[in-house]
Amino acid sequence: MTDPTQQPPQTPYQQGGPVYPPQQYQPAQQDPSRGYPGQQPPAPPPAGSSRKPLLFAVGAFVAVLALLAGGYAVYDGFIKEDSGVAACKAMRDGKEIDGTAKDSGDDKLTEAEYREAREQFEDSRHDKIREHGTALIDIAWQVSSLPEEQEMGALAFMGPLTTHMSGLQTACADQGVIVNLNSGN
Repeated sequence: MTDPTQQPPQTPYQQGGPVYPPQQYQPAQQDPSRGYPGQQPPAPPPAGSSRKPLLFAVGAFVAVLALLAGGYAVYDGFIKEDSGVAACKAMRDGKEIDGTAKDSGDDKLTEAEYREAREQFEDSRHDKIREHGTALIDIAWQVSSLPEEQEMGALAFMGPLTTHMSGLQTACADQGVIVNLNSGN
C-alpha cells in the first residue's frame, strides 16, 4: 500500500465532489458594436450628416408655420373689418345688422335673426362692443318673445335696455362710428 502522506495533493475539483475536468478561462462575449479587448471600436457615423437635412426641414416647417400664423393675425387684427364695428355701421346707416335694408313690417325678432345679430357682436374684438351689443340683442330677444297680452312686462327691461344702448353708442363711437340709437330711424 502506499502511504497517504506520499500521495500528490488533490486539486479542488477532485475533493469529494463530482469530477469536472479543468476548464480554461474564457472572457464573456461582448457586444459586437463595442468590439473585443484589444480591438478598435467601429468608427462613428460622420457627425451631423444625417441630422442636418432633418433639422433644416423642421426649421423650415416651423418658419412657414410662424409666417402663416403671423399673416393671419395681421389680417384678422388690422385688415379685416371687425364684425362689431360692421354692426355699428349698419345701425348708423339704418340697416339690419346683416347689412340688408330694414323693412317697416313686423318688429318680432325671429330666432335666426337673433342668433345672427348676437353672433356678429359676439365675434367682435372690442370688449365693450361685444359686452353691450350682445346684452342689447339679448334684451331685444326677450322683449320680442313676450306674449301679446304681457306687453307691459317690457317695462321691466327699460333700465338694462337704456344702460346697454348708451354703452353700445359709446363703444361704437370709440371706434369712430357715431350711432344714434335713440332717434328711432
